[in-house]
Amino acid sequence: MKKILTLCLMALLTFAIGFQADAAGKKQKKVAEVTFVTTIDCKNCVKKVEANLPYEKGILDMKVKLDDQTVWVKYNPEKTTIDKLIAAINKLGYDAKVAEPAAAK
Repeated sequence: MKKILTLCLMALLTFAIGFQADAAGKKQKKVAEVTFVTTIDCKNCVKKVEANLPYEKGILDMKVKLDDQTVWVKYNPEKTTIDKLIAAINKLGYDAKVAEPAAAK
């Protein structure tokens, strides 16, 4: 019985040390947000952007709003830049520029 208790205690201790080391070793993901004013002007444009832009490297979340022709993007700045995001929107056939803070709502 003493051996079983010792083995269980050692296994628990090993698990606890491994879990703590794993949690300490993980990097915290960096996140940035940007809103672009674009030239999207119809529902098909929205669908095109929603279908293609998420495949760009570093994009974590996005929303496309036809009413004010904006694309909001949450992204990892270690994997992409604002210039690359603008290029990705341009590649889909739409102009894009960073929205002024008042228009970014």
